[in-house]
Amino acid sequence: MVFLPKIMNKLKFFPSLFILTGVLGLFILGFQQLQSQIILNNLVWLALVYFFLLTSATYKITNSGLPKDNKTFITRTYSAIGIRFIFSIFPLFIYLIFSPERQLSFAVVYLFLYFFYTAFEIYFLVVNLRPDLKK
Repeated sequence: MVFLPKIMNKLKFFPSLFILTGVLGLFILGFQQLQSQIILNNLVWLALVYFFLLTSATYKITNSGLPKDNKTFITRTYSAIGIRFIFSIFPLFIYLIFSPERQLSFAVVYLFLYFFYTAFEIYFLVVNLRPDLKK
C-alpha cells in the first residue's frame, strides 16, 4: 500500500509535463505572432521538444533513487542536475559559436525554457519528498 502513492506521483508528473509544454508552446506561438517586436527562429520549437525530453530523462534518473536510501537519492539528484546543466548549456554554446544569426532573443527564450523546466522538475521532486518529512 505504501508503494501506491509513489506510483501515483509518477503518473502525475508526465501529464503535468505535457501541460507545461503546451502552455509554453502557446507562449512561444504568441511571441512569434509579434514578429515586428520579437524575432524568434524555428529552433525555439526544437528547444522546447529538447527540454521536454531532457526533463523526462532527468526526472526518471532522479526519481529512481526515491525508493532506495537517502545517499542514492542525493547522488542521483546531483547527477541529474549536472547532466541537465551540461546538456542544456552545450547546445546554446554551439548555437552562439556557429550560428551566423546569433539571435539574442533565441538565447533568452532558451534560458527561460531551461529555468521553467528545471523549476518544474524540482517542484515534483519536493512533492515526492513531502511524505518522508512526516516520518
